[in-house]
Amino acid sequence: MRVLLYGDVDLNVIDGSATWLPSLAETLARTGASVDVQLKAVERRDLLTAPLRALTGVRVLAAEPEAGQGGMTPSRAADVLARRDEESRYDVVLVRGIHACLELADRGAFPGRLWSYVTEYGYVEDGFPAGRVEELGRIAAASRLMLAQTPQARAVLEAMVPAAAGRTELLSPMVPDGLAPAERAEAPADGPVRLVYTGKFAHDWRTDLMPDVLTALHEAGVPATLTMVGDKVHPERDRPGWAAAMRSRLEADRPDFEWTGALSREESMARTAAADVSLGWRAPALDLSLEISTKVLESCAVGVPPLLNRTVAHEELLGADYPLFVDGVRDSARDVAARIAAVRHDLPALSQRVVEAAAPYRVAARARALTGVMDRLGLLDRRPARGGSRTRVVLAGHDLKFAGALMDRLRADGHEVRVDAWRGHARHDVERSRALAAWADVVHCEWSLGNLAWYSRHLDSPHRTTRLTSRLHLQEAGTAFPSRVRQDALDEWVFVAEHVRAQVLRDTRFPAARTSVVPNAVAVPPTLPDGDDDRRFVLGLVGVLPERKGLHRALDLLAVLRRTEPRFTLRIRGHHPEEVGWMAQRPTAAAYYRAQLRRIETDPMLAGAVAWDPHGPDMPAWYARVGVALSVSDFESFHFTLPDGAAHGCLPAALAWAGADLLYPAAWLSPDVATMAEALRQATADARAWRSAAAQARRDVAHIYAEDNVVPRLVRRILGSAAT
Repeated sequence: MRVLLYGDVDLNVIDGSATWLPSLAETLARTGASVDVQLKAVERRDLLTAPLRALTGVRVLAAEPEAGQGGMTPSRAADVLARRDEESRYDVVLVRGIHACLELADRGAFPGRLWSYVTEYGYVEDGFPAGRVEELGRIAAASRLMLAQTPQARAVLEAMVPAAAGRTELLSPMVPDGLAPAERAEAPADGPVRLVYTGKFAHDWRTDLMPDVLTALHEAGVPATLTMVGDKVHPERDRPGWAAAMRSRLEADRPDFEWTGALSREESMARTAAADVSLGWRAPALDLSLEISTKVLESCAVGVPPLLNRTVAHEELLGADYPLFVDGVRDSARDVAARIAAVRHDLPALSQRVVEAAAPYRVAARARALTGVMDRLGLLDRRPARGGSRTRVVLAGHDLKFAGALMDRLRADGHEVRVDAWRGHARHDVERSRALAAWADVVHCEWSLGNLAWYSRHLDSPHRTTRLTSRLHLQEAGTAFPSRVRQDALDEWVFVAEHVRAQVLRDTRFPAARTSVVPNAVAVPPTLPDGDDDRRFVLGLVGVLPERKGLHRALDLLAVLRRTEPRFTLRIRGHHPEEVGWMAQRPTAAAYYRAQLRRIETDPMLAGAVAWDPHGPDMPAWYARVGVALSVSDFESFHFTLPDGAAHGCLPAALAWAGADLLYPAAWLSPDVATMAEALRQATADARAWRSAAAQARRDVAHIYAEDNVVPRLVRRILGSAAT
């Protein structure tokens, strides 16, 4: 199915409406659809568009405003969308924004294919603003579907707009599946309570009062910090001087306060994930909104309890007894501070509670809901699979970051795919898993953890007809889960590397005849941006947790290189050791990372040469700033960074951990840091030589690990006889 998606929003401005567009694009792509995203505004920065371009199955189309304009008017957008449809006939044209939808409705555009998403109801109390019912009626009459964010919004829309009755579907906000809470200490008993706010700065959002909450906590004897993220200060025409005063508060120099300015969505979420409480306190007038905040859901998804006004929608989300509700009418900054202080020691329990509340809003869950809508509308491809019949496949696991291409290929081949999204290594919705087990022809467990142990014991037996397969990476080999698998129930065990297979077969004595090795697939971009030749002096390290990742060796390498070439720097991508809660329970690990961080600060050879980039999905943009992709671990199963970096134009450099020689060319490997340093000196001394070596590495990856080569092999292993 082909979808043209347009939002009447400017992706240069990071707010809830702007982040909605990439989230919906990802959700639509997860249904198996091919998604073209038409931008409204000319790109001035890529904080949101870069991750959007990195999504599989998504194409970004540049804005085409009229001369002298920064963005497209509704009329211009309608013209551009019509031309796009002439070039690529779409099954669905999904548009957000009342003015754009109204323009298309009045033109009679895309009959039977227009899905209209309108949120501009105002803050409904006694009905819609004057004229709004008539406008919405015109849109509804012209639309195949009307979309509403919440059940309350749907109820109001269908009650006030007769044409919307019977054609309105829910399209709730969605949060990325990859958002996960950091492991936290028991409670911030002695350290400060970390507060965070992300979004626009406006009077009704009470952003000017949030620093007062910080002050009130200090006065109550509770140490605290506040981070505010964003750069959009609302002008507040009815309140002269408010914007200037707000900016003055943001620019205040105080040790417990940080204003970051604009950050990418991934960086913003990383700041939220590092906090203890997120602030969503607002004026009571906003309580009449029929929407639910994406920011609130994102905060819940990363395990950070939000402080919110008590509303019906918020009570439905978090429960009436949620202790961080405030009264929008009566509560002052001091009252808000008192509520935070009262739950200080209960924050770990609240963290788990809000994570569970966010589960229905994750992309995978919303994709399932959208798939159901598409199915009811007869939009799904019902052609039989290539070379055979349609197979019902369940993908089960807690982390499907390596399974996107697999799902895409299965759906492209005509198979029906459903996802059993586990909440952790051993936590899941048992009833849903039972239902999927009964439905499936094939169950594939991504990662061989509790998911595989459970399915191996709950498929029909002894005369079962459902095929069970699993893929094991490395993490699982060090757990008890492989030994808990009922071996006779597992038809095929797939490993990402030969040395990992050997280890598991040794420990479990699983029959080797029912195993295979299929490496991780790598998406190789057809083209790469030119980039700066000086990036050859930038070492890139993805992930430093746990200690086996070898941060100390990366620092050793950097120090050696900088003695002769001071242009060398190191960029680290991933979670900072101080962001993860489990560090408090592992004193040896904590001491190790404290030593490395101290070294970064005090070693003159490292001063100013190490940058930390937050965890996030926009890896292509990150690789574009890096020249060397490092692997300095004690051991790995595959270390995706090496081929992924090579695919994106980086020169791979790895210590020869056990099994690396079975995966990668000898030119990528070194026996020790000193040898690696010398190899990199030679490889980077000349820009043309570095480019040539990086290009060869890219060709090697394309030949061995490209998705087009690897994914069909994995599909055959998973489906077995069902593939014929």
